[in-house]
Amino acid sequence: MIEPQRWNVGTATITSIVEDEMLHIPPEFFFPEGTATAVASHDWVIPDFADADGNVGLRTQALIVEHEGRTVLVDPCVGNHKHLAQFFWDQQEWPFMERFLAAGFTTAGIDTVLHTHVHADHVGWDTHLVDDAWVPTFTSARHLYTAGEMDFARATIDHPQMVHVFHESIEPIIDAGLADIVAVDAELGAGMRLESTPGHTPGHVSMWLESNGERALITGDFLHHPVQCAEPKWAEIGDADADMARKSRRRMLTIAAETGVLFVGTHFPNRPAGRVRVDGDVWRFVPEPG
Repeated sequence: MIEPQRWNVGTATITSIVEDEMLHIPPEFFFPEGTATAVASHDWVIPDFADADGNVGLRTQALIVEHEGRTVLVDPCVGNHKHLAQFFWDQQEWPFMERFLAAGFTTAGIDTVLHTHVHADHVGWDTHLVDDAWVPTFTSARHLYTAGEMDFARATIDHPQMVHVFHESIEPIIDAGLADIVAVDAELGAGMRLESTPGHTPGHVSMWLESNGERALITGDFLHHPVQCAEPKWAEIGDADADMARKSRRRMLTIAAETGVLFVGTHFPNRPAGRVRVDGDVWRFVPEPG
C-alpha cells in the first residue's frame, strides 16, 4: 500500500492519493526536445525525479483539498477498466479506491471534483463500471469543467488519444446532472480559486489555495516534470499548443518563485510538493516532505 502524502497550508490540508508511478522513462517519450543527458545535467533532479542516467519518473495522482468544511478532489486520474489508446493506461486494475478509502475519505464525502483539463488521466475515476454501465463515483459532488475543456472534449471525441474518454468518463456525469461549467478564473470558495493556464489544452486551469496567509498552487499540466523548471522550453508530447504552454509555464513559474508558494506538481513523482526557486535565467524545484 502506497501511503498518502499530506501537506498543510494554513488550516487546509492537501492529500495525494497515488494511482500509479512510472520510473526510469526515457525523457524523449514525453518530451521530444529532451534527452537523458540534458536531464542528468541538472543534478538536483536526481534521485527524486530522475535516475542517474537521466531517465525520468512521472506520477498519476489525485489531490484532495480539505478546508473550511469542504472536500475537493482535483483530477481523478485514469480509472480502472477504461478503453484507452495508451497501453500503460488501457484496461488497468489499480488499487486507487482502496488507497482513497484507507486515507480516510469516502466517495460520498467529496463535495466537488475539479478537472484542470479533460485528458484521460484527469477524469477517469469520475465513473466506474456497474453491470457494464459507466456510473458516477462521487455522487454527492459537483463536477467542474471550463467551457473550453468541454468544447475540447466534444471536438476530440474521435481523436485516437481521446476516443472513449467522453463517453466513459464525462458523458455519464452530464447525464446524471452533476456537471457544472465554470469560468477559468472562478472563485470556488474556502480559499480556492482557478487561474487560466492554457496551452496543454485550450481551457486548462490551475488551482490556488489560500489559508491563514499561506498559499499553494496545484499545477495541473502546465508542466509535467520538475526538469521543466530548468528546461521550460521543453514541450510535452500532449501539448495542444506548445508555444502557449511555454508562455503559461514561464508565467506561472515566475509567480511561484516570486511568491514562495507551496507548488504541487500534479505529475511530479516521489516528492511532488515544494518551492520553486530562481536558478540563473530559469528555475529549480526544491521538494518538501509530505
